[in-house]
Amino acid sequence: MRLSFVVMAYNQERYIADAVAAAFAQDHPDLEIVLTDDCSSDGTFAIMQDMAAAYTGPHRIILNRNTPNLGLIGHVNHLFSLATSDYLIYAAGDDISEPHRASRIAEVIARDQPLLIHSNVTDMDEAGLPFEKQRERTRHEILEAKSLPELARAMSHALGASCAWHRDLYERFGPITETGLYEDQVFLFRARLIGSASYIDERLVRYRRGIGISFGSKNDTLKKLNIDISILRQRTLDCLKVAPDRGDILKSLRKKLDKRLAERDALTTGASPAP
Repeated sequence: MRLSFVVMAYNQERYIADAVAAAFAQDHPDLEIVLTDDCSSDGTFAIMQDMAAAYTGPHRIILNRNTPNLGLIGHVNHLFSLATSDYLIYAAGDDISEPHRASRIAEVIARDQPLLIHSNVTDMDEAGLPFEKQRERTRHEILEAKSLPELARAMSHALGASCAWHRDLYERFGPITETGLYEDQVFLFRARLIGSASYIDERLVRYRRGIGISFGSKNDTLKKLNIDISILRQRTLDCLKVAPDRGDILKSLRKKLDKRLAERDALTTGASPAP
């Protein structure tokens, strides 16, 4: 089974060599590796370019540099035109995938035919050292137990750094059009809306916690509200696109979106939100 292993980077020259080396070390026998940089202003792309030129292993290499910078969501949308396989394994430029990550994902694909696969991860610090206490994230069984209306309004989904996606999540829905969000809060909802998602309870990624673009919003209430609003708007568009008859999902989304809009208005005007 041909898989695409996509290393997506932006201004990560301190970490990118480890991410690329981990991609090259994958033991899955039929793999294309996409190294793609979003017009970094540091040495990230030069490192990717040098490593690609020196590579002599079995995997096919695709090297890309966006010009101009597309931003996170623009870059994610572009991945589906760079990769040629049905399944794309996402790897962030500051994380390290275990050598058997692609092989384990291939096994789950062959068994379950899911549209999204996610896994457990090993949390590590900026220097690459594992934390003594590993973080407890939203558990897969909790996500699986949620109905689609419940999942539609849930903000915690699968950890994007651990995900692989079927290209139907792009081709059947079209590109993500809301840019003020993160792709992991879109693709799991899309997968459940038209198919299924699978979870691998193994630590297949060494995940740098405390850095990266998503961490800057955690203590910024207004920014977090704007992200939530973008998520709910995107999910509404996606539901209207492929399941316009699901009034229960659309009603759930509208109720949560109205609440978040009211909270944002109250925050920006200083008024108290309506109960």
